Amino acid sequence: MCTRIFPVVLCLLFSCAAMGKTIIIDGHEIEIGPIAANGAGCPDGTVTATASEDNARVAILFNSYSAITNAANPVAQSDCNIAIPLSIDPGFSVGILDIDWRGTVVSAPGSFINFHREFFFSGSQGPSHDFNWNSAGFENFLLNDRPPFVHYSGCDGAPLIARADTVATVIGADSLFSLRAADVGSKLLLHLDVISCG
Repeated sequence: MCTRIFPVVLCLLFSCAAMGKTIIIDGHEIEIGPIAANGAGCPDGTVTATASEDNARVAILFNSYSAITNAANPVAQSDCNIAIPLSIDPGFSVGILDIDWRGTVVSAPGSFINFHREFFFSGSQGPSHDFNWNSAGFENFLLNDRPPFVHYSGCDGAPLIARADTVATVIGADSLFSLRAADVGSKLLLHLDVISCG
């Protein structure tokens, strides 16, 4: 069995809203979670985790991550900081290859929307990404973050803690950023890799 001991400190700093999951990559079980989330865009009870249909990836679903403006409040911001423990049997290492984000933006003429992501892997600073929308319209988006390096866990079965700190900013009335669009499926999708330490 995989190591199931995850740092309790995550639940003290974050809201541990999503239960742990097990996925299988190349025949190896990977324990995910409990996933912890904290921020205005992911209050307690609004983030869940599920395995993908092929049981090889994990999707993190957001029910309340949005930033919405109107004439009275033309600037809105929402954030969510996510901590994801990943653990595998000793003798193997698990790493994150890339991350997909899905959601919806509605932008009025003259508006500006930014979605900022920063990544951390077991305490080490990873890459950061920004995506901007500045043209009017409706869009169901898919953003793919491919870190310039792949960070792997150790070989002793201890968990790798992957963190994603995110902020959505909307400037301009009657506009919206959402990671909870029902017609697309709002989610963060982790693509993982397993290597032998031998």
